Amino acid sequence: MEKLLALLINRRAEVLTLLLLAIGLGLTVTAETPQRAKWLSSSSKVSGSIYQLKENLGVYFDLKQVNRRLSEENAQLREALYQSQFEKALIEGKFGNTDTLKQYVVSPAKVIKNSVIREKNLITLNKGAYEGIIQDMGVISDKGVVGVVERTSDHFSTVISLLHKDLSINAALKNTKHFGSLIWDAETIDRCTLVDLPKISNIQIGDTIVTGGMSSVFPAGIPIGQVSAYSIPNNSSFYKAEIRLFNDMSNLDQVYVIKNTLKEEQVSLENQTNGF
Repeated sequence: MEKLLALLINRRAEVLTLLLLAIGLGLTVTAETPQRAKWLSSSSKVSGSIYQLKENLGVYFDLKQVNRRLSEENAQLREALYQSQFEKALIEGKFGNTDTLKQYVVSPAKVIKNSVIREKNLITLNKGAYEGIIQDMGVISDKGVVGVVERTSDHFSTVISLLHKDLSINAALKNTKHFGSLIWDAETIDRCTLVDLPKISNIQIGDTIVTGGMSSVFPAGIPIGQVSAYSIPNNSSFYKAEIRLFNDMSNLDQVYVIKNTLKEEQVSLENQTNGF
């Protein structure tokens, strides 16, 4: 206590100045003066800004949670859709007595890197082996096919984009089910080419192209694009069609990775069978 008193006595000028400043400020903001009005107005603005910032931050983090929930719900809906297609095949007798089997598992992911200017474009996702992502899984968005998983690490995966000159995807006319192979000619980022489509397919401008379901990567019926032009090369029995993609491949964000739980069984059987 003695030391405190000694300090106050030694610093009495500074203490007195602070005391008088506090008294003056108190009289200013409590008296009915223009200064009081300005003080209250300024303090209200500061408080309002703080509350607005707090609200904006709350909305921001709430939106992140809402987006995450929506992504998970969309994945579940897509999974249910593909499962219903599989169960329909069971009912029609296209599979054996395995009606309790779940064929497709769908997981949401985010695109964190994407290239469109190369001949072999790749995409990086924020999900990897820890989330069950493995090589050769199909990747789609809410608009259609994106690509196929190439490699994975624990927390990331790379995807062979549709805009990759070495990628070929089984694709079909939605109306007639005639199928061919979808490839990219490395010329434009919004177009691919459908080749080996038979003459009897009766293709038309504006026809929708979807996955054909002839591979173990994608379920049948996932949108790809629309026919914008077609021709029959000389001495050929097949159409060559230009397909305008539904996806803007330069603006990808939310995607879904599809796991076919029957893939190993299918591939194993095909490898043992002549002609595949």
